[in-house]
Order: sequence, then structure tokens, then C-alpha cells
Amino acid sequence: MRTRSIIITIVVALLLFSAASNAVCAKGQGSLIDELAEIDSFHPPKIGDPINMMYNEWHYFNVIDEEQGLSLMTTLKLSGDIYNSSNSLATIVLSYSTPDGEKFTGDIYPITPDQVEFSSETPDLRIYSSMVMLTEEGYHVYVVSADSLTVFDAMFKPFTEPSPLFIAPFEPGRVVNWLVASPKMKVDGTLTTSKGTAQEKTYTLKNTRGYHDHNWGYWLWQDDIGWDWGQASESKNHLDGNDVGKYAFCFGNVTDNEHTKSRGAVLNIWKNKKIIARFEDEEIQIQHDYMTTIPQLSNNPFPMVTVLTADSGENSMSITFNTEYFTPIPIEVEPYKYLVIWELTGTYDVNGCIDGKTVSYTSKGFMEYVA
Repeated sequence: MRTRSIIITIVVALLLFSAASNAVCAKGQGSLIDELAEIDSFHPPKIGDPINMMYNEWHYFNVIDEEQGLSLMTTLKLSGDIYNSSNSLATIVLSYSTPDGEKFTGDIYPITPDQVEFSSETPDLRIYSSMVMLTEEGYHVYVVSADSLTVFDAMFKPFTEPSPLFIAPFEPGRVVNWLVASPKMKVDGTLTTSKGTAQEKTYTLKNTRGYHDHNWGYWLWQDDIGWDWGQASESKNHLDGNDVGKYAFCFGNVTDNEHTKSRGAVLNIWKNKKIIARFEDEEIQIQHDYMTTIPQLSNNPFPMVTVLTADSGENSMSITFNTEYFTPIPIEVEPYKYLVIWELTGTYDVNGCIDGKTVSYTSKGFMEYVA
């Protein structure tokens, strides 16, 4: 188990979030892109709406390249009253792990019309020099850190159907929306680190496994909110190579801050291009074991082991996640009190039976634990 530059992460994350707190589908590639262009577009609030300060929305992408020992996640996020530059933020997060080390970069920008572009008619988002653009081939994701030392430039090609929209209201006026736009993607591109220095290195991604989801809604980080989220896709021939295999899963569970009550949970299982099983709410049980803390965040433990079981009729799944790397993103909700988004990377052991057929694989994947 390793942490990715904990001290730097905490300092950057506090700046990021404390300020925000006051391939082919059955229908064909063209049809899939057309569908994503509609359902994956942004949901900006109306000008002058009194709930604007609770607005949060982001694109999330990740990559697993087991041959190179590389994992990466990036988020491009809008929050607050996006029509008022003094009451809103655009945030870019890029976290990666390679055999040479781990790094977390986080940059915040004011939302101004000349530097941040978004629309309710398209998934496209630009935050200064970074952007997400849906093209005929897939999502072009370009992320550059503010110091220009880290550049991620990749094409995420979707080839499976998206999930149904998951909606979890949890208090009056509060709601979390979650769309798995593409649980299995092929990723081509590059990650360049220490760009322009003697230590510059470029990692090339070719047909690497990727994932994309889209989150939006209205809440404050001071609210009684938490969640579990996890995702992994099978590699072809299991751990031999990076080609995408048959199966993928993704689960989400919106909870209270102490994880004692679920406000809504879902687990989707994909085979090839289609969802073959869906479990919801009481059909899902999640258990966290070996809770661990770090000295800098001693009141915010995270799980080293997470076990999800799901049963619905003749279908059943058992999914175990073992944490290997962690990145804390603390959000100060009161003086010296934090809510922490734990970005976890590790290994999933997936077993189950769907429609009388065995599902079994082991794969690297991602998880979030928010409490």
C-alpha cells in the first residue's frame, strides 16, 4: 500500500474544495456517439436560481494499464454559481501512479466566459487549456497542469451502452445524479510527466482499458452525505495484456456521512456491449473492513477491504476490493473538521452467477469512499 504524496495532496485539495464549500454498440458507433451527445451533456442551473451555490457537476475519466503499471484518473468540475466568477470554481484534478512514482495535481480557476466553456447541448467542456470534447471517434480528453509539467492527451473510444441514470435525492433540495456514460472504453494517447525538464517521460497508451462517468446535482459538502463507488472491467484473458474483456461492473451507493444509512444504491453488470444484470437498493450489501487512517486525517478512516454482495432472484454477485494505493482529498466543512474523498486503486475479485452463467475474474480497478 502506498500513498500518493499525501502532504502535497492535502494542501492542494484543501485549496480546491474548501473554497467550493460556502467499438460499437448494437446500434452502431454513430448512433452511440449521437446518444452520448444528448445524455452526457451538461446541466447548468438557471441564472438567478437561489440553489445555484449548491450546484456541482463534473466529467470523470480513468485508465488502467497493467502492462505498464499505470493507473490514472482525471476530473473536470464546475461548482457554485457559475454565472458569477466570485462565487464559482472550475476545478481540474489529475492523479496517476506509475512504477516511477505517484502524483496528484489539482488546479482551480474562476469561471469566466472567456476561459470556461460549457453547454446544455453538448458534453464538451473547456477549462482554460484543458478540455473534454466528444468527437465522431469518442471523447478527446486533454488535461494540462497549471505548471505545464504534466500533460494527459488521449482518445476514449466507447463501445458499450450507457447505464440508466441513477438519481439519489437525500434531503429537501439535495440530489445526486450519476450517469455511467461508458463503462468499457479503449484508450489511445499519452501521459507526459516532468515535461520540459531533464526528467521528462512519456507513457504511450494503446487500446488501454478506460471508463467515463458524469455526475451532477445540488448539495453542500457540509451536508450529511457520503458515498461508495467502484468500477472495474475485465482484461482480455484476465491479467494477460490490456485488451478489454467481456465483463465490466460499476456500483454506486449514496449514504449518510457515517455510512450507516443508504439513500440509494445500484450495481450494473455489463457483458460485451450490453447490461445483463442490475441490482438496486436492498438487493445490495456493502461491508468495509480494516479501516485505516493517516496521521494528517486521523478522524477520517478509509477501508483497506470492501466487500459487496448482491442478490436478485437467480442472479448473485460477490465483489471484493483490496486497496493498494490511496489519495485523500479533504474538504474542510468546519474549522478543523473534514469530509474526505478517498480515491482508491486496487484489485477486484469478482464472482457471481448471471442468467445461470458463471462470472469470475480478477482485475485492477478504482473505488471512492467519501465520509
